[in-house]
Amino acid sequence: MVGAGDRERGSALVFALAALTLVAITVVAVTAEVQSRAAGVVLEERSVRLVALSDAAMAETMAELAVKKTFAGISERGFAGGSIASTVRSAGAWEVEVTAIGRRNDWNSTLVARVNIKNAPRVLRWKRTQQPEKN
Repeated sequence: MVGAGDRERGSALVFALAALTLVAITVVAVTAEVQSRAAGVVLEERSVRLVALSDAAMAETMAELAVKKTFAGISERGFAGGSIASTVRSAGAWEVEVTAIGRRNDWNSTLVARVNIKNAPRVLRWKRTQQPEKN
């Protein structure tokens, strides 16, 4: 015969299994959230480093253009865990187009700027892109 104490032990087991299931679902949800945030942090770090590299290439190129209006750009070289390079091409009587590139871990950030060099270099407009290296 089944008594009242046996039924209470059976319902306690059901409640315990339900609580464990709820804890397991919560752990899975928290783990998924932490993993997605970690992936976002990795992407953000890559983006920030690439932007810094292309900005460094642009800054050095602008400094050289301030001294020498016929500066042709920076040959690719290692810089801060990646590499930088730039090219300068004529785009008019007092304008040039500067392309500054930062590379790191098979990705690049390219900054293209139209620059007036009449008195001191002044950026008129610019555009930045980031993408994986093309093989």
